[in-house]
Amino acid sequence: TCIAAGGRVEDGSYDPDDGNQHGTACMGMAAATGIDANGEQTDFYGAAPDAALVDVRIGTDAGAGPFENYLIPQEFYESAMNGLEWIIEHKDDAWSGADESEYGIDIISLSWGITSHEQGGSDGSDMHSRILDEAMIAGVVVSVAAGNDGPDNEGLSGMGSSDLSVTVGATDDQNTIDREDDTIAGYSSRGPRRDNGDGNPLNELKPEVTAPGSNIIQAEGCVSSGGCNNFIGGDASTNGYTGRGSGTSYATPSVSGIMAMMLEANPDLSPAEVKEILKLTAERRGGASAPDVDPFWNRDFGFGMVDAHAAVSMSFDLKYQGLTGEVDVTTQVHIMDSNISDGITTLTGLAWGQVSAVSAVEYRIDGGEWVSATFDEDAETLGPFARFNWSVALDTSKLMEGNRTVEIRAVNTEGVQSLMVATSVAGTWDGQAPKEEYGVQELIMAGLAIALLVLALIILLGGDGDEYESKNATYVPPLTPGQDVVDAIIEPKEGGDENS
Repeated sequence: TCIAAGGRVEDGSYDPDDGNQHGTACMGMAAATGIDANGEQTDFYGAAPDAALVDVRIGTDAGAGPFENYLIPQEFYESAMNGLEWIIEHKDDAWSGADESEYGIDIISLSWGITSHEQGGSDGSDMHSRILDEAMIAGVVVSVAAGNDGPDNEGLSGMGSSDLSVTVGATDDQNTIDREDDTIAGYSSRGPRRDNGDGNPLNELKPEVTAPGSNIIQAEGCVSSGGCNNFIGGDASTNGYTGRGSGTSYATPSVSGIMAMMLEANPDLSPAEVKEILKLTAERRGGASAPDVDPFWNRDFGFGMVDAHAAVSMSFDLKYQGLTGEVDVTTQVHIMDSNISDGITTLTGLAWGQVSAVSAVEYRIDGGEWVSATFDEDAETLGPFARFNWSVALDTSKLMEGNRTVEIRAVNTEGVQSLMVATSVAGTWDGQAPKEEYGVQELIMAGLAIALLVLALIILLGGDGDEYESKNATYVPPLTPGQDVVDAIIEPKEGGDENS
């Protein structure tokens, strides 16, 4: 399946070839190069076409693992557990014949789940969810399907209920490139996950994000068309990008591909940072379904539709600002509104801590010095999930012309900052010193001052006020070798005494 391939044999003799087609189709969404069977380049690229794959097979040609069916308890479904354990054990391996940059395993893309005997009701304590948590803790980021039980499901399946993994729902893009008409896919399982009673309500906010999963053109691995029958043998090597499929299985690997691009941009990102960046940069959709816990999470879309460009850009930013591994992903800051009035741009937003309190909200312009925003001084005394408002007022006439980048961060009580959010503010200053403007009163006073000065000079120079003959002045600068005498700044009066 989508975590595609491997097996219990580890000496290289086991063939992990996908006989079911599901893994091939899903991995096409993550990493297809677009090259057709005849060698021609098509436009059917995956999210990360240069990503390398490690095949870990967990199922049979029928899909389920050996001796597995939907009638026995989940604890007997061992092949998926074996595959996931193998990944964790081999996450740092140097693969034979591979470039050093491709050593190890960075991402698990898992479009597989068990729902029929649970009615979608896992609380994250099932063995599959727990081992995915272990993978995240071990440094392998997990993208896992939410399931296809629709809006009336009672929760999510095992695996999709993992506390730490990124659970992915599916959208329907209406077969257009315009994101504005994207809707939640009717089949996509909705949240929240069933409560496990651990006192942390964040765990239940599943799915985290959504991505396109409907009517997806797929890499075709079937021997036969239509029913996708691989049981009778045959050759699928001439297949290309022909079939279409729908499901959260297809949304999940597209997010896996985005994760790959994020890690290419910043290889040192932790799984927790990857997850938080995806959530923070997602395009918000729908109203808040659990407003007491989070003002953005929606049971259909999660924290929103993934935004690949924004997620990769933030990954780059963390790297170049030296903040990778230095941020607190549980400290939250968000811009809620921006308005302009009388040349003043005001930014307003929310901040809170999911674990500890927030001690400050700060902003900077174009990478300058950090300055405190205006916020409630009692914020530091607030407990987890208690939100407060902050604001920043900027005089655009004092900002250089053009778009200026304003970054906002929250700082927890231990001095560790959150991920930053940013927006653009248009400055209007042309860089010239402002000209002083004088009113009528100022002009009258200046005129009187000049008149008094002239009168004083007349008295001083003319004594009794008789006609005054102005003095002449000649300025001669010091001579330097070969330099001619410079003309006077003020020419002497005709016939006047040069020395007078």
